[in-house]
Amino acid sequence: MDKKKVDKLVAISYKDNYLNKKIVNKITSVISRADLKKYINGLRLSEKKRSLIVSSPIIDFDLNKFRKLFPHKKIVFKKDPSLILGTQIVDNDIVYEFALKNFIDKILNHIEQNYD
Repeated sequence: MDKKKVDKLVAISYKDNYLNKKIVNKITSVISRADLKKYINGLRLSEKKRSLIVSSPIIDFDLNKFRKLFPHKKIVFKKDPSLILGTQIVDNDIVYEFALKNFIDKILNHIEQNYD
């Protein structure tokens, strides 16, 4: 199966911007194992493109603000205590990082480079 066919199957698998379980089950039951791997990989990439991952040590966000900034995205919140007073937003391959830890690391690198 070529990439165009896989992309068509992935596009058919969605209804109202959400995966349709019945359609996915039908597709997976009739394709070969090799094609199934390609199809699952296509679904993963599609989900990655359709999702926005927001990580923060405290999950206390206004969902409506994110929906306005990123329309047509499925928003997933994750708790990440390592961010220290910050937030990380992953939109497909783009990472927006607003964290105190990041700022402190930059300062430490600057000090190490200039004062060793």
